Amino acid sequence: MDWPELFTPAKRPKAEAPSPSLAVPQTPVPHKALPSILIPSVAVDAPLKAGLPEGDLAALFRSRAEYWAPYLGVTFNRVSVKDQRTLWGSCTREGNLNFSWRLALAPDAVLDYLIVHELSHRAQMNHSRRFWEVVETLCPGHRSHRRWLRKNGRALHEARR
Repeated sequence: MDWPELFTPAKRPKAEAPSPSLAVPQTPVPHKALPSILIPSVAVDAPLKAGLPEGDLAALFRSRAEYWAPYLGVTFNRVSVKDQRTLWGSCTREGNLNFSWRLALAPDAVLDYLIVHELSHRAQMNHSRRFWEVVETLCPGHRSHRRWLRKNGRALHEARR
């Protein structure tokens, strides 16, 4: 199967410094501090996945969850990457996060949105107005990421490992 043009790696100009919102901090961030730049729009796609050993998707998802959790003031337990067909991610009451490996093929901003979405369930275990308010604290453009997933989800689900 040929990869859709959407998943063909684009040549990116060399950035002088990485985006502060996408760098994984070495120390925990205080709960009340918000990143100076929130999750960017889908058009901005910094190379989050660069430098990861091939196949180490669990490390990618865990590092992003470790980055965003302090901003929401939440904790989590286990992070699992699965071959989910009906959900992009889920969060259990115990704080276990599960993600579809196919999210690694999505733009980095969409991946971060899904991480924030699932972590937000640690504050609100539902999809109420309060839940979406929590999501919007870090991802005010979440609607564009949801639209991207609706538009491109089928192509992601057709991908094989």
